Amino acid sequence: MKNIFLKITFVVFAVGTLSSCNEEETAIPTTTVTVAGEDFQTAVNSTDLDLLGWTNFNETGTWKWREKTFTSSGVTNGYAEFSAFGSGSPINTAWLISPEIDLDVADNKGVAFDVCQHHLDVDSPNNSLEVLISTNYDGTNVLAATWTPLQANIPTKSTSWYLFLKSNVNLSAYHGKAHIAFKFKGSGTDLTLDGAFQVDNFLFYMLLSYFECDSN
Repeated sequence: MKNIFLKITFVVFAVGTLSSCNEEETAIPTTTVTVAGEDFQTAVNSTDLDLLGWTNFNETGTWKWREKTFTSSGVTNGYAEFSAFGSGSPINTAWLISPEIDLDVADNKGVAFDVCQHHLDVDSPNNSLEVLISTNYDGTNVLAATWTPLQANIPTKSTSWYLFLKSNVNLSAYHGKAHIAFKFKGSGTDLTLDGAFQVDNFLFYMLLSYFECDSN
């Protein structure tokens, strides 16, 4: 079992532009700091996803989320994927759930991730990807937990295949311990519902403000 859920507390990955104040500005953009992340770069192609701390749970159907890699121009990228194509199950419902994150590290925090699709024929809840959060998931009983949908930038059938869309979800309203879930639904027997979704570059981050403009 591989452990690549990174514990990188207080490592800067992106910094806002620090410009001078003017009459229309009230604050300088914040600095974003990574608390934990997963880039799936140790993925073993076409194997069931097996990363320490991550839950890979098939609610219906026998297939689970898979580790995948793709190499282009000598560069290999790893990611997580669920494709219902060929599963043989009328319904595939599969959960990929992050390790526990501590939402009390800061008042202002969030998660970021990339999602793409391929072979998505319809925009339907029967072939879809949801992003959810739970503050009472015990790490084992997925269906006993309370899961709340999060607004995310999920590709539709009109989105180009393999084009990763970025999401940045503010979690400042949440506190305590939490998990983030990617819930796939599709079909291995209905060819209109056998599309796939891929997830990459999962980050849990906090925001730090360095200073505010003088309003005088």
